[in-house]
Amino acid sequence: MPLPHPLRMRLHPACLSLTAAMLLASCGAAPLPPPAPATVPAGAATVPATAPASAAFQTLPGLSAAQAQALGLGGKRIPVRFRDRHGEGLLVVERADREEADPDTPGDTLAVAVLSATLLERTDAPGYRQRWQRQIRVPCPGLDLDAGWLLDQVGATDLDGDGQAEITLASHTFCGGGVDPQAIHITLIDGARSYGIEGESLVSLPGEEPFGGERQDDPALAAAPIAFRQHLDAVWDAVRVLPVPDGDNDGNGDAP
Repeated sequence: MPLPHPLRMRLHPACLSLTAAMLLASCGAAPLPPPAPATVPAGAATVPATAPASAAFQTLPGLSAAQAQALGLGGKRIPVRFRDRHGEGLLVVERADREEADPDTPGDTLAVAVLSATLLERTDAPGYRQRWQRQIRVPCPGLDLDAGWLLDQVGATDLDGDGQAEITLASHTFCGGGVDPQAIHITLIDGARSYGIEGESLVSLPGEEPFGGERQDDPALAAAPIAFRQHLDAVWDAVRVLPVPDGDNDGNGDAP
């Protein structure tokens, strides 16, 4: 579903080419194919054994630096560790930056930021296996590029009490110049289902009328459990006002 006309006028055209596996169904973007599941070796990590698959949802203490290193996750952000009826889960989020050839201008390059969120899980077998990965790819032709996870709003919950964790992802992206709204992406993943919100941040400048702040809900959200809708509304309210991007965010912290 196209964004409302005012939103399209303020976003740079390069932003509109953003493709992402985590984008909502309303955006119409084809998801990137996820990598094949791969086992993450447990090595010598002293991570407590998982509970039976029937265990109720609970959050767990984070991994120590030594445990993360032994799992091959040293230096990565792991904002969520939990246990639900499927076993133990780890959510890993990161940002990667690269340059790519500009398909529209031979000889030119694009700066590209890729935000990735990967859910690792383990049940009875040692080590973790990838359950899913979501990505947002942001190409930017010679303009200010910014992208990052809003870690205060990234987490695991069991809002419907079924023993299966829901994962909330929240991020912001920007490609443009001057003072413009950032794109905001919020997704709640519940097993094979996902619900979300796409929108733009609200910009308030001294002496001027605020602009931006528009949102568009995933059509599936209307039929989601009320607890899911209330949760996503609360996340949107928490992130809709962001500082003006300065291009210095590394994607591993909160909004710049």
